[in-house]
Amino acid sequence: MGYGFLKLLEFIKECIFEVIYDNKSQCIICESYLEKIDLCDECKKYIVLSHNVYTMRCLDKFINCYSAAYYTGTMMELIRRLKYKSDFQSGEIIASYMRDRIKNLSYDIDFITYVPMTKRSLKSRGYNQSKFLCNLLSKEFNIPVADCLIKTKETKDQIGLSQKQRWENMRDCFKVKKPQMIKNKKVLLVDDVFTTGSTAYFCSYELIKSGVEKINILTAAKSKV
Repeated sequence: MGYGFLKLLEFIKECIFEVIYDNKSQCIICESYLEKIDLCDECKKYIVLSHNVYTMRCLDKFINCYSAAYYTGTMMELIRRLKYKSDFQSGEIIASYMRDRIKNLSYDIDFITYVPMTKRSLKSRGYNQSKFLCNLLSKEFNIPVADCLIKTKETKDQIGLSQKQRWENMRDCFKVKKPQMIKNKKVLLVDDVFTTGSTAYFCSYELIKSGVEKINILTAAKSKV
């Protein structure tokens, strides 16, 4: 029954999209004509893919951090549209790049989870963009989502903060609510942008304390080339 209900929701979503977008075929950035809603070749040129892996240590584990692209050009615009304009088609394109970045690692993942928001922030925005991307990747790889992290306090917007301030801003604001779900599991943690790594670190810190065997981080973009 659960699977059938999800299929029904997917069908309803597709019907709503058809009504909203009226079968327009165009690039979602520059609106040039295409056979389907996507990015045109010109806009794709301004996505700088990331092929490097950043490794950080958290407690007794080394964590590999992957990003689909760098936070510049078209990818920056896609993320901004998803995050601040509720442009979920931009989110689907972002997720396709994230999928390609880790498709060879998907076999080594038990659960996918995401960086949470506080209840107040979630109510204000209406959705969590990291959870949206997480759900798309879950569907693509047929890997379940572990809704296991909560954000326990409001933090300042990271934009404009120094590296030291960013780390202090994120300290002690995440907790694990379902440790039994993730104990001894291999987890992929999803977020939109990797800047200093403070958010990823403190989420990972709580996951490791709760018994996670292995963590990989995947973001849509990395802030520096």
